[in-house]
Amino acid sequence: MVVNTLGYIPIADGEVPRIYTATARDDLAAGDLVVASGAAASVGSGVSSYATSDVIVTTIADSDVCNGVVTIGATSGNIVSVATRGTILARAAGIISGGQQVIPVSGTAQGFAAYLIGSATVTSQTGTPVGRARTTSASGTALYFVLDLNF
Repeated sequence: MVVNTLGYIPIADGEVPRIYTATARDDLAAGDLVVASGAAASVGSGVSSYATSDVIVTTIADSDVCNGVVTIGATSGNIVSVATRGTILARAAGIISGGQQVIPVSGTAQGFAAYLIGSATVTSQTGTPVGRARTTSASGTALYFVLDLNF
């Protein structure tokens, strides 16, 4: 399930889009949150050894790891583009206040949740922060917010 039912919806990219090309491990839709997957040591030390097929992505399985958001969908084995920066409209997977850091959330409906650190303990979902909310949102599969991506 994608982070926006309309797909990848960018509203700004800072005039410097940060998108990389990878190979889709499975069928991916625009807006899917993805993580790198595949064999270890797939690249060498020289740029001449690097190929797009070295980076293989699949949908995230948990909230701890994520490498970006698919911009244009692709079927398994084909080339896919993945955004790591920019401002998008994204689904809220929990209550989010403007300015909060957010983490990716997998499940039947992918989205983003607030990442909060209390005085000594994590008081919300844990994971790797991947951006900051520009607007607020309540929780729900049909509720969205403006997200500044920063993978």
